[in-house]
Amino acid sequence: MDKRKSQRAFVGITLTTVLSIAFVLIVYAAIIGTRYGGEVTVTPSGGLGGTIYYSTSQSGPWTQTTLPVSPEGTAWYCVLITPGNQYTGPVSIAWMLQKKGGLSDWSDATQRGTNQTTSIVLTTASQTIYVEPAGTNSALNFNWGGAGYGNITGSYRVVAEISSTG
Repeated sequence: MDKRKSQRAFVGITLTTVLSIAFVLIVYAAIIGTRYGGEVTVTPSGGLGGTIYYSTSQSGPWTQTTLPVSPEGTAWYCVLITPGNQYTGPVSIAWMLQKKGGLSDWSDATQRGTNQTTSIVLTTASQTIYVEPAGTNSALNFNWGGAGYGNITGSYRVVAEISSTG
């Protein structure tokens, strides 16, 4: 009788051990079987070039060079001018303000939710895109200096992040 209990206990312990080892091997195999690839960025065919210009007037004249703005709180604006003969189709443009910290240290000067967004259809012609919902009305162009975050002493730049929507 004691012999049968010992055999049952031995079989029970052996089965538990075997199942534990099998479970560990399965989990280990799953862990060593996971591989991650690098980041892939997909862009529209042909890409999109363009230049951001600045002015203290909603409708220009526009300059690509440094724009001195004084005093603090003075209105300033920007546009994106595309050269044409590039990507065509609907796009969304997220306009982000960055402030210069060090020699080449730029950081977001706005919260992600406060960025301006423009939706526009790009054509083969050169286009001047304003920072307003439709991108076409200079009278509605966004005033970065009066926005409450581009009006403090410092150096700023606007970044246009363009995404295909079609």
